Amino acid sequence: MLLLLALACRSPMYPPIPLDGDPRKAYTAMLGQVVTEEGLVDYDLIEANRRPLDRMVAWLGDESSYKGKKARHRHAYWLNAYNALVLYQVMERDRPSSVLEPKGWLPMDGSAFFFETTFEVGERRLSLSEIEHERIRHTELDFRDHAALNCASMSCPPMRNELYRTERLQEQLREQMEVWVMDDERGVRIEDGEVVFNPIFDWFERDFIFTSAGMSICEIAVSYADGPKKKRLRRLADNGCPHRFFEYDWSLNDASK
Repeated sequence: MLLLLALACRSPMYPPIPLDGDPRKAYTAMLGQVVTEEGLVDYDLIEANRRPLDRMVAWLGDESSYKGKKARHRHAYWLNAYNALVLYQVMERDRPSSVLEPKGWLPMDGSAFFFETTFEVGERRLSLSEIEHERIRHTELDFRDHAALNCASMSCPPMRNELYRTERLQEQLREQMEVWVMDDERGVRIEDGEVVFNPIFDWFERDFIFTSAGMSICEIAVSYADGPKKKRLRRLADNGCPHRFFEYDWSLNDASK
């Protein structure tokens, strides 16, 4: 009953502007300005000129953004939709200190942000949770998507400063995994003879193991690491993969602060 009540009470969030052409060029330029080298987001800069973001969300809500796309084009489309809608919701909620701050109906952290708020995307009204799990995770079966999705939190994988594109998607996903694994703060680090992973590797361990054909998370980290870190990870992977997970920081990934 509680789930049915929450579904009935979900709140739609729409941009205040009409569709006025393809916004992707302007939106890509905006990403290049507001996403820092560290993969954080300068929300002050977005606030100063929100139009590219609002136009992107308006475009996502029009069937022309999705209609006729072949399956191979939809992977990048949904990654871009998720990340844009996260940015949009942060701005619409006046930049909360954490995406867990808005309170919802369901007794779970982040329910208002990820489940109970919906957006017009293509031909459907979807929440961020539905986009992540139904349109990306369970459809694409690619663990690298966890490195590509940004949830506007400090422990999220670094935000990419450009759109994902079908013709470059495999290269981009590879790069995202490499950047994430090599990030000691948000990805993977080594402490006291153990590999310390982002909790995402724990929450979605089945994704990493199943879609890598049975590799351990240590072996996956080795595949995307470089230099001395790769050698240290290889030794630990060969020694049974002693590991633990650090505490996730849900505070807003606000570079302007």
